[in-house]
Amino acid sequence: MMSAMDWFNDLFAKKNERIFLDYASATPVLPEVKRVMEKYDSELFHNSSAIYQEGVRVKQEVEDYRAKVANMVGAGAKEIIFTASGTESVNLAILGVFEEAKEIVNKPHLIISSIEHPAVVRAAEEVVRRGGELSILDVDEEGVISFERLKKLLKKNTVLVSIGLANSEIGTIQPLSKVGRFLKEERKKRNPPAGGQYPLLHTDASAAPSYLNTNIETLQCDLMTLDGSKIYGPKGVGILALRRGVSIHPLIFGGNQEKGRRAGTVNPGAIAGFSKALEIAIRDREREGTRLESLRQRFINHVIKRVPQAIVNGSSEFHLPNIVSISIPGILAEFLLLKLDVHGILVSVGSACSLDERESGSPIIEALGKKELKESSIRFSFGRFTTEKELKKAVETFCRLAQNMVK
Repeated sequence: MMSAMDWFNDLFAKKNERIFLDYASATPVLPEVKRVMEKYDSELFHNSSAIYQEGVRVKQEVEDYRAKVANMVGAGAKEIIFTASGTESVNLAILGVFEEAKEIVNKPHLIISSIEHPAVVRAAEEVVRRGGELSILDVDEEGVISFERLKKLLKKNTVLVSIGLANSEIGTIQPLSKVGRFLKEERKKRNPPAGGQYPLLHTDASAAPSYLNTNIETLQCDLMTLDGSKIYGPKGVGILALRRGVSIHPLIFGGNQEKGRRAGTVNPGAIAGFSKALEIAIRDREREGTRLESLRQRFINHVIKRVPQAIVNGSSEFHLPNIVSISIPGILAEFLLLKLDVHGILVSVGSACSLDERESGSPIIEALGKKELKESSIRFSFGRFTTEKELKKAVETFCRLAQNMVK
């Protein structure tokens, strides 16, 4: 049987040995994941809401996967909601809490950090459109939130704080458990009718499962988003994990699937694939994290040596092991990206979801206080199939092209 590494190498060995270094935007589906998904395409294609034997069997298997996922993230099975993407999960968390809270809280208030994923930003803007309030929590030059600033932004009508566990563009990891403990104490101080319920903490942890602990209790969060496409699982599936007792208002209406919180026929194949991918991510987390951190440091050292003008974005201490964001003053990142593409190296100028035709450059880099570098930053993101040989070729090519552009 072909190994996962052999399979990936065979897949990408074509077309002049192109080197994929954009794992933060998408990951290939692992062979082990594909295998658990296959039977739901033809053998068990039945609707899980049907009451004949085949439908009942599919429903039971979906519930088995739900229980497995719940165990892996430290939640109860009843608190796992399967969604069609990480973006849907984020929207369900933010707007679901807002719609639920506005029954008892006047003009519910939301706080998000200044470096959140566009799904969080757009959902937050929708909260304002629907009559809620929004505050933006600034970060320092390394992308870390200010805890003291968070305390000052908190209001009596604050119902939700949404802070990503790790940023997918610069890799910075946030002190989430500290925030969660603080908000838990704030809940205890509040008077009815919202007392004990708000403020809640949501985290988009989509970039993290392959490298960080994503146990909802350990993180001290109340709602957590994960995305299958970021962990070598299928696209089109995610989860929203809830702390027991957290209530949200549904955004999609129809049948009573997902205990009335998310209508629509479930996708058993995608759910099976998500469960398997998360299992593999947790199993290989420590080994892969150590391997990629070593590659990351060598990559950075080589760039700094060859291109002294280069600036590494993000936290030097608290970062994901697979992401390197580099800014080079005076160059246009998109032009350099296209040159790298010609040389067979696939990278990104930032989060694929953050690209906006109305505005050029990276809003994340601007939020770090580096507005002058927002159009000069490139993200390299490594993954399970990144080799030392590939990285050596990529960094040599990058440095040569960058040197030519800054002359």
